[in-house]
Amino acid sequence: MAGLFDLGGKVAAITGSSRGIGRELALGFAAAGAAVAGCARSADGSERTAAEIRAAGGRAIGTAADMTTREGADRLVAEAVAAFGRLDIMIANAGIDITQPAKDFSAEEFDRVIAGNLRAAFLSAQAAAEQFRRQGRGGAIVMTSSNASVAAFENLTPYCAAKGGIDALVRALAAEWGPEGIRVNAINPGYTSHAMNPNSTAIMAREHAAIIARTPLRRIAHPREMVGPAVFLASDAAAYVTGVALLVDGGWCAQ
Repeated sequence: MAGLFDLGGKVAAITGSSRGIGRELALGFAAAGAAVAGCARSADGSERTAAEIRAAGGRAIGTAADMTTREGADRLVAEAVAAFGRLDIMIANAGIDITQPAKDFSAEEFDRVIAGNLRAAFLSAQAAAEQFRRQGRGGAIVMTSSNASVAAFENLTPYCAAKGGIDALVRALAAEWGPEGIRVNAINPGYTSHAMNPNSTAIMAREHAAIIARTPLRRIAHPREMVGPAVFLASDAAAYVTGVALLVDGGWCAQ
């Protein structure tokens, strides 16, 4: 049974690998046996994570790529293939948020949040799928969505819209690419102990007691708790799973 979750011999590209959930996913996928090609906007950040993996005996590279552009997505895939010979898994994790009332968002800010989440996920998937087709044996794509895709959160309107779009994207790509052996799924984290910007960190600190009380498991997740669900969806254990947005939110959306 353990072999179903073994990623030995697999190559995984992981976006947003310098910190938070992305860093934990990179470390976790390497621990499960995968070679990891990580990226972030800063090569220094992704390389720090890659160096941690190599120090623990794994295989990893870190690079800089802007995943909101097709050029950035292609660069990550190309560097993964150059380093490790192929690509088996794409983890489209990179994302941003801006925390403020909906009435205060400019069009540029709205577009930046949509691009940093939804467009980046699509371009990552598109670039990976092209490589999977060249290899002729399918592959797995896992996107990082959010429970904000199904629950309303104040001051996060564009983020909620982007993550809802990711859930829809997962279903659409799963339907279109399934005949090619390409599986597309998502994990949907709830509150974690790492936030994407200082504003959301401050909100979590201020509302910590309310968040805990509202969460059935009565705690906030650690980013490493996203590793197991993501490894499952990327592994042979989920060989017949596609088009799923898996809530990993401590039961927040269960009530």
